[in-house]
Amino acid sequence: MLVVVVAAMPAQTSTFAEYETRHYRVLSELGEEHARATAEKLESLLVVFNDYFHFDLDELPVRMRARFFSSRSRFDTYLDRVINDRRDDFVYLHYTDLARSELVGFRTDDDAFDVSLKHQGFIQFLRAFVPHPPLWLREGFAVYFEQVAFDPDLGVALYRENLAWLETLQSILDGTAGLEPIGLAEMVRMTVEQARSRIDVFYPQAWGMVNFLLNSPNRDHNRIIWDSISALDPQSGLAQNSERVYQRAFRWVPESILVEAYVDYVAGRRSFRTLVQDGVRQYAAGELAAAEESFVTGLKLREDNFIPFYYMGLINYDRGNHALADFYYQEALSRGANEALTLYALGVNAFADNRFDDAVAYLERTVEIDPDAFRDKAGQLIARIQG
Repeated sequence: MLVVVVAAMPAQTSTFAEYETRHYRVLSELGEEHARATAEKLESLLVVFNDYFHFDLDELPVRMRARFFSSRSRFDTYLDRVINDRRDDFVYLHYTDLARSELVGFRTDDDAFDVSLKHQGFIQFLRAFVPHPPLWLREGFAVYFEQVAFDPDLGVALYRENLAWLETLQSILDGTAGLEPIGLAEMVRMTVEQARSRIDVFYPQAWGMVNFLLNSPNRDHNRIIWDSISALDPQSGLAQNSERVYQRAFRWVPESILVEAYVDYVAGRRSFRTLVQDGVRQYAAGELAAAEESFVTGLKLREDNFIPFYYMGLINYDRGNHALADFYYQEALSRGANEALTLYALGVNAFADNRFDDAVAYLERTVEIDPDAFRDKAGQLIARIQG
């Protein structure tokens, strides 16, 4: 449902487009389409969030509200008025009355907008049901969901793993960062002031705890996260909920064993950057199967980077899978791979596949783009085809 509302702002009047879904009410200065698209994104995110928490959505007394401003300055002005403070990013303003609570954001580039929407959108979701959850659970899950992908055609959100904090956390745990890790009991019971004082360690560890407890191959570890969620009490404050979770979910597992498993798990994970580096090294050493595994695993983390696609093209060319090599090269091109280099690879692949007209077209285009680098070798191959 779409309406346009006029809201009074300090020293000016602002027109918000408003769109309502089953669980959200979105107001946006960026127009009707933005209000609709954002409300539908939040609704699709809600499905992903609640796959983990299993709250009864029918218990929500009102629609959750989100408000978006056309500029950072208008966002700042609004926060000055309602909380007499400012924030560097989107913020969820929580009140005892859920009807007053709202997620507040502003116009920014699409990627940054979506990351902030997912992070603060999760916090809004969780606090709508449990106003004061443990900080590690709240912020750990918020970061965990930051790479969820939207499928506009299907209108759904799809979980995609976020490993942005992995290398930072690895350096904290192995000592190379020069930062002291936060102990388990302290982490579970952490206050807002304590988290702020150790923010450079708190965020990567909070994400790491959630990722480990969800993805550990040991079911006893998985049980901890589900017991933690089950222990949450909507009527309890932060300290009480933190203690409930610690006593009911963590106490029955020896801390030294759990911490050792956590450290080993984190050390054994590979980031996208590490996977690509390993794949390039493995390909150069002729280890095609290992390189393929590294690049395929990397693609599960990021599909927007051209490097895995280009190397998958090389691997399949080496194996004589020319149709598949062509597919991967084309995918690499569409993601920003060097045009001349990739067209040359396509030309060589087409030549090996006896598609000589295609080969000539690719090679001639390669020479047009970068004659200094490719005139000689592309020209020699064209001469072989035409001779």
